[in-house]
This record gives sequence, structure tokens and C-alpha cells, in this order.
Amino acid sequence: MAKITGQTDERIFQIKEWQGLNENPDGDTKLKMGEAAVIRNFKVTRDGNLQRRPGSDMVKGLLQTYSLVEDEAAVVRTDENVPGQLIMHPNAAAISDGFIELSGDPVAVSFDNAEEYSGYYWRYNDYNTYRHVSCVQNDAGQYIWTMQKVRCVGQESPVAGLWTGNVMERECMVAACDGKLWLVHDGADFCKEEIGDIDTSGEVFFFGYSQKLYVMNGKAYMEWDGETLKDVEGYRPLVSTAVPPLGGGTALEQANKLTGARRAHFSPDGSATVYTLPEQGLASVDYVKSMVTGEIMATADYTVDLEKGTLTFSNAPDKGVNTLEIGWTVKENYRGKVEAMRYAEIFNGANDNRVFLYGDGTNRAFYSGLDTDGNPRADYFPDMNELVIGEANTPITALIRHYSRLLVYKTNSVYSVQYGLINTVEDTSIAAYYATPVNRSIGNVAMGQVRLVLNSPYSLFGHDLYEWRNNSSYSSNLSVDERQAKRISDRITATLDEFDLEECYCFDSNDTQEYFVCWDDKVLVYNYAVDAWYYYDNLRISCMVNFRGEIYFGDREGRLNSFSYRNRTDNGEVIQSYWESGSIAFDRDYMRKYSAMLWVGIKPEEHGEVYVTVQTDRKSVYTNKVVASSLMTFSSADFRRWSFNVNRKPHMARLKIKAKKFVFYKLIFSTESINTTTTILSADLRVRFTGYAR
Repeated sequence: MAKITGQTDERIFQIKEWQGLNENPDGDTKLKMGEAAVIRNFKVTRDGNLQRRPGSDMVKGLLQTYSLVEDEAAVVRTDENVPGQLIMHPNAAAISDGFIELSGDPVAVSFDNAEEYSGYYWRYNDYNTYRHVSCVQNDAGQYIWTMQKVRCVGQESPVAGLWTGNVMERECMVAACDGKLWLVHDGADFCKEEIGDIDTSGEVFFFGYSQKLYVMNGKAYMEWDGETLKDVEGYRPLVSTAVPPLGGGTALEQANKLTGARRAHFSPDGSATVYTLPEQGLASVDYVKSMVTGEIMATADYTVDLEKGTLTFSNAPDKGVNTLEIGWTVKENYRGKVEAMRYAEIFNGANDNRVFLYGDGTNRAFYSGLDTDGNPRADYFPDMNELVIGEANTPITALIRHYSRLLVYKTNSVYSVQYGLINTVEDTSIAAYYATPVNRSIGNVAMGQVRLVLNSPYSLFGHDLYEWRNNSSYSSNLSVDERQAKRISDRITATLDEFDLEECYCFDSNDTQEYFVCWDDKVLVYNYAVDAWYYYDNLRISCMVNFRGEIYFGDREGRLNSFSYRNRTDNGEVIQSYWESGSIAFDRDYMRKYSAMLWVGIKPEEHGEVYVTVQTDRKSVYTNKVVASSLMTFSSADFRRWSFNVNRKPHMARLKIKAKKFVFYKLIFSTESINTTTTILSADLRVRFTGYAR
């Protein structure tokens, strides 16, 4: 008997790897399977899965003082049949690290004794504390709890800077906020210890050098040695040596911009009592020291004429060579020019031991020098150690060490600086730095925000993000070649256009291999491990740091937050995640299709769930389906969605969503819960072709 079979034009289209955001300017019909036309608060993992973004959890509040405020009373809990029993405390107080502390003997409060304990405090979870007002029973037999939410607030002040590193061989984390410099991790645990006062009205920049932490804010140049925060006093240079009593000698070190203090070594002749210093019009003569005994001479043994710059001894010093050191201070110095600098970079060619300061709004940078013993210092900026780059009309916006060169970014150009030596007339060699142009039309507009990502600088210019790379086989250093500036922001142009690039903050996380561009409450993230962009919102990031493999950020409310997938909310606020594919034509934009089924694979996690729906060119609203695969755990248990599932293997769910007579199809994922985790592994779409589009 013959068997007649019908052939259906049906196929399964698979998404096995998610590829991030692509805001195609000509529409979303050309996006690849797995690319998103819209993505919000989803990320792409290193394995190419789609995952709800990390949440934020306050570690410490960094404001100086906090107080409690109470919101208007509202219904916060409804018990259906049996009255709940809540544990409440009589007292609540705002403590110094920004948390609410409950105290007093706890009481079990139910409907029966609710009126007696009105005004007591109930902590719902780590983020929500309430002041009990009343509990009443309505006509439906429900028990209605009315309460006032209690919040811990202070005068809003952004976290101006974060830094981690070693200070005097102790690992620590330091933050600047609300007029204070705080130690927030002491090497053993998180803490909040005041280090000292500092102006935090603008960004605060940190760098470590010689076991100390140096602090810059455009108004002061300070140092912290693990115990004391103070202004950098400045090294007293040895300006002359072998100076005879009448003056002269051999010039040695240049004056220090940071201070008017100088010193010189004199060679007494055994008879002269009047000694002429190298400068006149002095502010003070600070000391006279014997280089033989190391003792400081009493001031009664000599007199000083500050205007003439002379010193007269009661008795002539013994004859010798460089046996006398005299220290003095001049009336004027250039400390203000150093303090006006906002950022620093470490560079010196083969040995990275000089500090380059920049960011005062000019085309100049100052670099540090070596003392008489050849030791590099961060408190010595010789008068002549000045790097002037390009025209004075545009400022230096960033310095970054790149291989053996120092790249100098201006608002519309880039230069490469190379270390060298020059010989002086005194037959000595001094450091010299030679600048050559790299690009005359592209630069960086975000002050101090060029980051080195996989050894390639990233800069913001115009409305775009650029990667700077020399692909030449003979040299990795950048040279005069416009092709080395590669625009890598084409897929996120629409969103980046909304950013004020001059005000952006940028951060590179080596551990997660993610590059962040933050502005206002918006964040664009580039996962360069998988070449994927994604977008976060409702994160008011002001600064970021990577500490022991974890990301922490300071926000504009003065909080230090951990940023981790373990955190399911943003300090109690819901993370609303949304992913939307492009308009998929399934390889045949000239045909109508029918789809009644799709499969979504997710990773089993605590409270793992995602909402799935679709859109087509025929219809915008379809059924919203839930895919859930929760592991059994008592950690943060939500009994409304309780599961006894202990299977950690991937879970595949079949969903029936009928879409008819469409040409273009959109797949949509979303989550909106304070207790949801989501990792989407794959999606498979069953599509049948039904005829030509018309």
C-alpha cells in the first residue's frame, strides 16, 4: 500500500551564543541571531550566556553624619487569614556607617497587641526598616499592617575617589567623601576610619609611590604614610656644592616647585666669617649644619642679613671641603602650579620611576626628579622639569604609559613621548623627553579618563570611543598613522550620543575583562573577552575600584557598594532587566511565517526565572510566559515560588506562543523582581514558512 507524506517547510532556528547590543542606525533587520536591538540591565558572560546584571549592596556609608527620616504611612504587609507575628524593637538609630541599628528588648507583635506596640520598629530585610503604626482586620478577614518606612540619610555628597594598594606594606582601601579621607578596608576587614580632612568638591585622584599614598584634587598635593595625612612638604634640593665663603661653587640641583627651601654645601677657608648664599631677599635662614659632626649650629653663633643673603659667624668655621651645609627659604615658590594639577602617571622609559603631573587645563605637565643620592621622589619637581605639548590652545587631557612610551592625549590630538638624555655645558647628563605627533585630528575629551585595556589605550572623542593600536610586526609603539585609532563604538552610537563625554568616568576591570563608561545614572559596558556591549541604568557611579577580584564603586549618595551578581537588588531597589532581539526575518524576508513554539534554556539558580514574550510586524502584544528553574535552598527563601529542585543541570522549557502571518519576529526577555537570578543559556525558535509576503 502506497504511503503519501506531506512535506512542511519548517525549521528550527537556534541562539546558542548571545552577542550583546547592536544599535544599527539603519534599523534592526540586519542583526545577527543573539544580538540585541535593546538591552537593559542584562550582561553577556564570558561563556556567551545572557545574565541579569550584578546588583549593588552598600558596604559602608561614607558621609560624616546620618539621621533617620520617616516616610508617610502606607500598607506594607497583608496577612490573608492568620495574623502574622513580627519581631519589633523599641528603638532605632542611625549609626556612623550609614546603617540603621535597632535596640531594646525585642517583642513579638501580632494583631492582638499591635496597638500596644505602635511606634516600635520592624526590620523586614537588610534594606527595609519600618516604624509600626497599626494593624487592622478588614471585612475580608485580612490583616493589614500600616507602617512608615525609616531611612538613614545624610547631606548628599558623591564619593570623590577610591584607591586600593599597599601603604607601608599594608593592603588597604581608601575613599574620599564628604570632606574626609577614609580608610574603608584595613587589610583584614571593612571599616570606616577617618584619616584626615580633604576637599572633596571635585574628583580626588590617588597614586601610590615609595610606600606612601599621594592625594590630588586640584587644590592640594597631600601624602599619607599609613598614620598621618599632610601636605607634601617638598624635598629641599642641594642647589650648589663646593661654595667658597664669597659665593659661587658648582650648581647641582634645580629648585623645587613645591617649596622655597634650598640648601648648599660650603667649603670654609678657615678665616672668613661672612658667607654669601646663592640667593638674596630670603624669607629665612633655617639652619647651619656641620657635615663632619652632623650637629646643628646654635643660632646665637651667627647673624643673618636676609636681604643681602649673607650669614656672619661669630668665629670662623674650620677649613674644609663641603663641611658646612646651610639651609634657607626664599619668599616665593611655584607650589600653587603643582597643586593645580589633578592627575598623575608614572613613567621614565625603561624604569618607571618619575611622576608626571597634569590636568590644570593647560598643555603643560610637570615631572619629578632624583635627589642627590639618585633616588626617585614624588616630592621633588625641579623648575626645568616641564613638558610642553603642542599648541597652548588645547589642554592635556590624559597621560598614559604605553610600552616604552608615554602617550599624551589632548582634546584634538595625540603625541608620543620618548625618554632620552642630553649633555649640559657642565658635562653632565640629564633626562630629556622628546614628543612626536601620533594623530592630529583625534584625541580625548574626558579629563584623566584614558584607560589601558589589554595594553591598548581607549579614549573618548567626539561622540565615539576609540581604541589605539599599532598592528605593525616590528613595533608596538604608536606612530604617525591615523589607522591606529580604531572606532569601536559603532554598535552603541545611539546610546553614547546621550552621554556628555567630557563628564564621563571610565574604568577597566581586568578580572572580569569589562570596560565601563559611566555618566549620570547610565553605564555602557564593553566585555572585550567576548566582544559584546551592554547597557545598565539606575547606577549613579562616581568612581570604581577592583579589590581582591571584586568590583566596588562609590556612588553619588556617598555610599561604598559591592557590585556582584550575588546582590539581587540595588540596595533594595528592583533591577528591571530587558532584552529585545532585532527584527528577525529567519533568512527569508520575502515570506510569511507561523510560529507556535519555542524553547528557552536557563541555568538552575536560586529563584531563577525570566519572562518571555514576542513581537511581530503583525502584533505587538503576545502572551507573557515564565521560565523558572529554582534550586532548593533556604538562603533568602521565597515560599511563594518554593522549589524542591536540586538538579543543577541546565533546564529547557518549552513555551507555546502563537504568532501568525508575520514577516519579522522579535524575541523578548525581561525580569522584574527583588529576588530573581537569571542566566539564559539558549533559545530555539520553531518557524514554518507559509507563503510569500504581500
